[in-house]
Amino acid sequence: MDGFVDLHCHILPGVDDGAKDMVDALALIDMARADGTAALVLTPHYRGRYRENTPGMLREVLTALQKKTPRMELYLANEAGYERELTDKLAEGRVLTINGSRYVLLELPMDIDPAQTLSAVREVADQAFIPILAHVERYDVFLRNRGLIDRVLDMGALIQINADSVLGQQGFAAKRFCHWLLKSRRAHFVASDSHDLKYRPPKLRECCEYVTKKYGEEYAAALFRENARVVLAGE
Repeated sequence: MDGFVDLHCHILPGVDDGAKDMVDALALIDMARADGTAALVLTPHYRGRYRENTPGMLREVLTALQKKTPRMELYLANEAGYERELTDKLAEGRVLTINGSRYVLLELPMDIDPAQTLSAVREVADQAFIPILAHVERYDVFLRNRGLIDRVLDMGALIQINADSVLGQQGFAAKRFCHWLLKSRRAHFVASDSHDLKYRPPKLRECCEYVTKKYGEEYAAALFRENARVVLAGE
């Protein structure tokens, strides 16, 4: 398998609760490269106080980072927290899609209910964007209502899960849910959701080897590389 594509990480320095500065970001990128990652989609949060980070500012930070680490492919997006007028902000370019494509890394409120979940996904999809639901195993609404996954899939949503959750590092419930998604081929992407070197590192290899053993090389290739390449190409 070629290098991994990490579709969700917080390595852009100094802009959210991920990498604190350029030194931190470069250490995270070195770790990711050593682990076998070829491309990182840097996805700083768009929610709360992070709304102040304009796309222009984020692009400037990305350019500075690219100059210091030319051997790693770096792409930009927001992890877009769902809120009213999000689709307007996406259409106007105030919130960043993945590499300028139609794909949106969408973060839902943790306390969202089923009706609100369907409404949020429908709102994004109806505006010709393709929502990629970030770390779905973290939402009680899906853990308690597995059938809701099929409903959002029918709306055109795609599913991203975190590598540490697959490996059981975020608890049994999250692991069990991830394996249900993987066994039924409902998941489309495994990403690191990396924030730091120790507790949430940018590592995918261990999880990829585990998924390959349990679910096959072809599906692992799609989850860790091929599907993300389709997104980056805007296909």
